[in-house]
Amino acid sequence: MIVAVYGGWIGATWYGAALPWWLLLLAGGWFTGWYYSLQHEVIHGHPTAWPRFNDLIGYAPLGLFIPYDVYRADHMRHHTKENLTIPGVDPESYYFDTRTWDEMASPLKVMNIINNALIGRLTVGVGITILLFWWREGRRLVRGDLSHLGAWIRHAVLVAAVLYWVAIVCGLPIWLYVLTFAYPGLALTMMRSYCEHLAADNPDHRTAIVESPTPLGLLYLNNNLHIAHHDQPGMPWYKLPAYYQKKKADFLSENNDLIFQGYSGVIRQYLFAPIDTPVLPEQ
Repeated sequence: MIVAVYGGWIGATWYGAALPWWLLLLAGGWFTGWYYSLQHEVIHGHPTAWPRFNDLIGYAPLGLFIPYDVYRADHMRHHTKENLTIPGVDPESYYFDTRTWDEMASPLKVMNIINNALIGRLTVGVGITILLFWWREGRRLVRGDLSHLGAWIRHAVLVAAVLYWVAIVCGLPIWLYVLTFAYPGLALTMMRSYCEHLAADNPDHRTAIVESPTPLGLLYLNNNLHIAHHDQPGMPWYKLPAYYQKKKADFLSENNDLIFQGYSGVIRQYLFAPIDTPVLPEQ
């Protein structure tokens, strides 16, 4: 899988200047999105028993926007079940508390409502996520917190190396790489995360299942079986389907039947309809 991800990305960039834009978009989005799934596996301790070696496998910023070290720290905090969906606590939450929402300007409210529909999440939502992440990191720096500065410096150096390969070696314009690799790759990843967690009083009811035996299951390395991943975060991706099938009845009982039948079902139901309110209900 590692060879396929890196080999596919290298091939897509190497031949990118000669490909039609639509084929470049399909290949670039797929392999960059697949790389995000690989990074997720690496963060959870795969494929070896040596964390530093694993980090080397997922360290390259092929997606450009987010430093690996910061993503790793945020994602590990996300795995505290009691904190799931809680704004300001869960780094991967799309909810807002009542006070923040009431103080938010009307145009931003509209943008966040749009972001809660799948079409919004996959288009403007990607940009919102990037800019919000950068804003939070900028505030950290302004406050004098330099704990992430080293991660950003390493990230900048490696981004320069990636763009040198893309633009100088492969002859692919940087703007085209952003539009056909980095942005759609993150969009595909955000389609996976779109319905993974929904607000509920009971933390056990906040983690969903998307049964998707299609190629998207491979793209997401079975992380669409999200409750199984949260139940056994150290389990490698190729063992999750059998584990899920074995405990499916227990999982559905635990998460109050929060299950979607494939991403086609998610698209039909939520392409233009918000999946939930942006305001976290009072717990």
